[in-house]
Amino acid sequence: MKTKAANTPLEYKRGGITVRIRPTIKNGTKYFVADYRVKGQRKLVWRSTLADARAAASDAVDKIVTGQVEVLELTSADRHAYLRACEALGGIEKIDTACQLYADAMKLLSGRATLAEVCREWMKRHAIALPKITVADAVSMIKADAKADGKSDARKKQLANVLDRFAGEMNQQVHTLEPNLVSKHLSALTLSERSKRNHRDVLGFFFRWLILKGYLPKATDLLEGVQKYSARKIGEIEIYSPDEVARIINQADAGMLPFIVIQAFAGLRHAEVDRLEWQEIDLDDGFIEVVAAKSKTGERRLVPMHDNLKAWLLKHRQPRGKVCPYTNTTKQLLKIAKSTARAATDNSPKIPAVEWKHNGLRHSFISYRVAETADVSRVADEAGNSVAIIRQHYLRRVKPAEAARWFAITPEQPANIVRLPKQKAA
Repeated sequence: MKTKAANTPLEYKRGGITVRIRPTIKNGTKYFVADYRVKGQRKLVWRSTLADARAAASDAVDKIVTGQVEVLELTSADRHAYLRACEALGGIEKIDTACQLYADAMKLLSGRATLAEVCREWMKRHAIALPKITVADAVSMIKADAKADGKSDARKKQLANVLDRFAGEMNQQVHTLEPNLVSKHLSALTLSERSKRNHRDVLGFFFRWLILKGYLPKATDLLEGVQKYSARKIGEIEIYSPDEVARIINQADAGMLPFIVIQAFAGLRHAEVDRLEWQEIDLDDGFIEVVAAKSKTGERRLVPMHDNLKAWLLKHRQPRGKVCPYTNTTKQLLKIAKSTARAATDNSPKIPAVEWKHNGLRHSFISYRVAETADVSRVADEAGNSVAIIRQHYLRRVKPAEAARWFAITPEQPANIVRLPKQKAA
C-alpha cells in the first residue's frame, strides 16, 4: 500500500553531514524516516517516533564521519584489514596520521630507498652508544690535543679564547647540544662581524673534532641553520699616506720594525709575517719566500722586495729565527700607532695619533703597488689573492706619484730617522 507524506520534513545536520527526517504515514500508521545518502546510494531508516528518528540520524552521521565499516560497506577481507590496522595503531583516529606520515616519508625518499632501508641505516649508525662527555671536559681535551700536535701559540690562544667562553655557557653534555643553542651563543657575543665569523669557524672545528673522537654521530651538524657572518667589512678601503706610515715606522722598536716594513712594502698578511723566519728572506736576490705551510691559501709564493725594504731589513737581519719576537703583535701595533701623537709645544701645535686601520698596511701596499706597476694581475699574484678579491676588498686607486713616495721611504742614520721624499708642489 502506498505511503503519503505528512507535515514538513526536518533536517538533522552535524559535521557537514545532513540527514532529512520526514514524517510518513504507512498503512494508517505514522512513521519518521531518516533519509540520507552514502557513496551515492540512498538510505532510509524507519522509526515510529521522532526521537527514535533523530537518534537514527545521529548514529548515521557518526558512522559517516568516523568511517565505520557498516556505512562504508567494506568487503569481508577489507573489513578485517581495517580492523587490524585500527587495533595496531590504537584507534581509528590514528589511521589518518599514520597515512600522512607514510606519504611524507615516501615523498622525501623519492624512490631512492625504502622505509625499511632507511630504518636499518639509522639503527646501524646508532647501534653503539656514544660515550658521554661534558662540553667543559671536551674543551680541555681539544686544547691538550692542540698542544700535543704542536699548534702555534696563536692557534692555541684562539682555541682557548673561543672554547672556554663556549664551555662556560654550555654546562651540559655534548650530545645534548643543538644548533639553536649555538646560534644564541654567537648572537649574544658583543663582537664585530669578523670576530663572530672567527668564533663560528672555531666552533665548527670543535664540532668536527667531537665527531672524529666519537662523541657525536657522524651526521651531526650543529651549525645547521646558524647564521653565517661576513669575514670582511664591505665599505671604503682605508690606506695610509706616506707621511702616516713614516710616523708609524719612526715609533717602532727593533722587534716590530721588520714586521711593519714587510707588511708596508711587501704586502704580506699579518699572520704570514707572524710566522715568517729570517732564513725565508733572501736579501741578496731580493725575495721573500712565503712557504705553503705558512700561507693562508696553502700555496707557496715568492714576493719581490723593493730597495727600500732591503735597506730597512739589512739593519735588523738575523741568521735565523722568527722575524718578529712578539707574541701579540696586534697589541704592539696599536701601542705604536698611539705613540705617534704629539702634544702641543711653544713651537708646534698638537699632532693627533695616526689612526690604526685594520689591514691598513696590506691595503696600502696593494694600492701603491698597483699604481706603480699598472698591473693588477701581477700584484694579485704577489699578494696571494685573486684579481677579483684585490679589486673588491684591497685596492684603492692612488696616483703614481704617491706610490713613488711610498716606496722611497728609507732609513737614515741614526736608524730611527726616516727619510721621506718631499712632495712636489702642486
